[in-house]
Amino acid sequence: MTEHHEHDLGERFHALRREDAAAAPALRATLAAARVRRAAPPRARALGLATAAIIIASVAVAVRVIRRGMPSDLGAVRLRTPTDFLLALPNEDLLRTVPELGRVTITLDRRTP
Repeated sequence: MTEHHEHDLGERFHALRREDAAAAPALRATLAAARVRRAAPPRARALGLATAAIIIASVAVAVRVIRRGMPSDLGAVRLRTPTDFLLALPNEDLLRTVPELGRVTITLDRRTP
């Protein structure tokens, strides 16, 4: 760019800054408006606190009702799914017991349940 174009561009940006500064409200007015908005009326504050208390109480009651139906020992819970039969092994009871010496049991039925 030439020096003339750069100077013209700088003047345009200065003009835009002046327009923005003229349209912007004063900082004191903005802060005063924020203070007025921040001070909520006591009735609205009380309504908000009451709503929060109702929500907290509802959640507490729901948690107690849900926990009442749950077993206390989650280790004893057994999930039964429709595909459990696919996990059954032939003679799986042999895998869960300790063999006794001198006694041999052979099962020829190899069908899955």
